[in-house]
Amino acid sequence: MAGRPAPADPLGDLAAARTGPGGSDPFLYFVQAGAFRTQEDAEAQRAKLSLMGIEAKVTEREQAGRQVYRVRVGPFTNKDEADRNKEKLDAGGFDTALVRVQR
Repeated sequence: MAGRPAPADPLGDLAAARTGPGGSDPFLYFVQAGAFRTQEDAEAQRAKLSLMGIEAKVTEREQAGRQVYRVRVGPFTNKDEADRNKEKLDAGGFDTALVRVQR
């Protein structure tokens, strides 16, 4: 039979085609290790992560009319890297969430 052979992973090829040139992921990923009502609590969480050798940032956001201080690790350029970091934090006893942000 002449022509191209069928791709081994048609869904993977479709996903790669949708990520754009160079196969880059259209999202950035963060691992959120907490959201707190006070900046002091968020900084304490950031310090615990620092003791594990993990650099985190505290960001401030208004949510439902009140300030929330989020502790996030990242950004990561691909989901696999974010997942590995999330697993490390989960194993360290942190309650985490994977956050995906459009580039």
